[in-house]
Amino acid sequence: MPFPLALFLPIENLQRPNPFQPPAATLQFAPSRQFDLQHVVVRLDVDPKNRIFAGTSSNLVSPLRAGLTELKLNAGEKLQISAVTVDGKTATFRRSGSDMFVKVIPTIVGKPMTITAKYSSEKAIGSGFGGGEGGWHWIRTDEKDPTRVGFWTQGESLYNRNWAVTWDYPNDFTTSETYTTVPKDWTVVGNGIMADEAVVGTRKTVHWKMSQKHATYLLSLVGGPFDVKKESWNAKELWYVVPKGMGNLIDDSFGDTKDMLSFFSSRFGTMYPWPKYAQNAMYDFGGGMENVSSTTLGMGSLTDKRSGFYTMSSLNAHELAHQWWGDLVSCKDWGHTWLNESGATFSQALYFEHARGKYAYQREMEGNMQGYFAESRRYKRPLATNLYTHPDNMFDSHSYPKGAVVLHTMRNWLGDDAFFAGVKRYFAVGGFGPVESSDLCRAQTESSGTNMAQFFDQWVYKPGHPVLEYSWSYDGVAKSVRIKVDQTQATDDGTPVYDLKADVLVIAGGKLSRSQIVFNTKTAELGFESTVAPDAVILDPDHSFLREMKHTFGAMELSAVAEFAPNCVDRNSALMQFLGDTANESKVKFAERLLRADQGMFPAFESTSKLIGFRIQASRDFFRSELKHKSESRRRDAVNGIVGIGLQAEDRTAIRALVNGTEMYSVVVAAINALDPKLDVEVLRKALMIPSRNDRIKKAAERRLER
Repeated sequence: MPFPLALFLPIENLQRPNPFQPPAATLQFAPSRQFDLQHVVVRLDVDPKNRIFAGTSSNLVSPLRAGLTELKLNAGEKLQISAVTVDGKTATFRRSGSDMFVKVIPTIVGKPMTITAKYSSEKAIGSGFGGGEGGWHWIRTDEKDPTRVGFWTQGESLYNRNWAVTWDYPNDFTTSETYTTVPKDWTVVGNGIMADEAVVGTRKTVHWKMSQKHATYLLSLVGGPFDVKKESWNAKELWYVVPKGMGNLIDDSFGDTKDMLSFFSSRFGTMYPWPKYAQNAMYDFGGGMENVSSTTLGMGSLTDKRSGFYTMSSLNAHELAHQWWGDLVSCKDWGHTWLNESGATFSQALYFEHARGKYAYQREMEGNMQGYFAESRRYKRPLATNLYTHPDNMFDSHSYPKGAVVLHTMRNWLGDDAFFAGVKRYFAVGGFGPVESSDLCRAQTESSGTNMAQFFDQWVYKPGHPVLEYSWSYDGVAKSVRIKVDQTQATDDGTPVYDLKADVLVIAGGKLSRSQIVFNTKTAELGFESTVAPDAVILDPDHSFLREMKHTFGAMELSAVAEFAPNCVDRNSALMQFLGDTANESKVKFAERLLRADQGMFPAFESTSKLIGFRIQASRDFFRSELKHKSESRRRDAVNGIVGIGLQAEDRTAIRALVNGTEMYSVVVAAINALDPKLDVEVLRKALMIPSRNDRIKKAAERRLER
């Protein structure tokens, strides 16, 4: 399920009631099962003109208990059920809320029966994510755009019952089929493989079949007049599906899909498990949803290459990772949602580490920490909990960013080899079935030989996080450094005093040395040798575990941290503090030296805004060199830096050259804003003709010419 990861929550969100606090929150558990759901077949006839769908759902069930005379399925309250049969014979049924109870002959354990419900849903009108008949959404029409029609479904958490009568809870996996009748010029994409497509007159029926077991909330259909591109990867079909007329955005939006599939299959030690993968970009949808083998995405995320480096990668990687974390294995009950969402969020950062380097991974983890910390000021809860108001409440900044950093913590606790061996075992043992947090604990324990029970107890089953404060001193006579660490988190809400191990990095004269401190008390002290006085001491220099660090580097430490710290978050923070608010020639030269050495496409320092603000002539050569930096944001900053100093003839020529049809939009727009409407009128007029997504360049040029 999609999640907008923000670093800070609005004030009104901090003031909202806590959905995990009684009496609103109650203990909830997976419902008991009367049967094993073995196969579900959904047949729908879709009437887009009248916004009606009608059809049947057939559920092959194998009773788990003998002598039952009534079986329960889930059916949305707005579905009009006209008939129910059991093995083809008419059966009586009753309804209570979203449950349907069907009379059956006394059950025999293991003797299957097929329960079929006939139903319709009339005048379903929905808006936004998950709108309409709960799990069924008719795309909002636009008289000016006849292609803006169609539908999509959304099952998580309890919404597929509103278009398919079935067992709608993730503690039972099943195989499935869908037959969907639509206008013949439409495309329908469902789970598994397309088994058949039959045209009769102006209509066609599309048959999708999933032969591997999955949770029913992952059933999916999208339909409409789409642009579709198909490829293959390792003999598996790839479908890229976008609204009609947007096919030109497919390659730039999904061009790294094959690399993601290869990376995740290798990193998880488990080949992509499904027969195909479709990515369906839909109108009215927000974020993404990991329907098994057929992800639904918001069309607003579609992009082109000049908008940035694969700007859709974060969303795409998250949803693709779900095909393992959440689809191959899925939480047995919604209290263990973190297994799905944390796994996908963590994996998205893993992919960035692979495709963009260590600094990108570090920034993702920092963003995850800050996103969770913002929510933790409103409430704290265990990652795994059965105390909540509704399953949808579980999709919060605990299940996504906090859990992602807990997996990052686990990775560093065990080491890569042991951790990913545990991930491989988790998928191998639990694959194609529901799991709980204990299953991941067991997989990591059995693969590594390290008893992970205590780790899960403090990081998964208890609320909160460590809050650390530390100080250090140097004894020149004894030639030793002493560090004192305090865990200052409040523990009256169940947050523990953590069992931690953390590296301590000493920077002295440009040389780096490490020691490790292990502690499980409120206060810990450690001493170690150092022949010279340190320039800086950093606790947990790699940000290797979830923690809130209440520490400010001293003035004498800042330059050393900015230059030598292994984590770019510390380097950026230290450099900003080191530069201060007033230009200082020696400090500026120091910063420029670090920045000149930082030339990657995804650099440690993404911004030079501090130097821009100083507006000093001595930085002109630096900003001129930055115009050719590999990083889009650094090139954009370079334009703004030169503008702040004042354009010379050489600068004007260089900035004019950036107004072209290949440079990134943000850089082109910065260049346009830097030009003079009178001196550079021809360049600005040329910009009016440069094509860009949503006319971004044209609009910038128009605004500039109006000045």
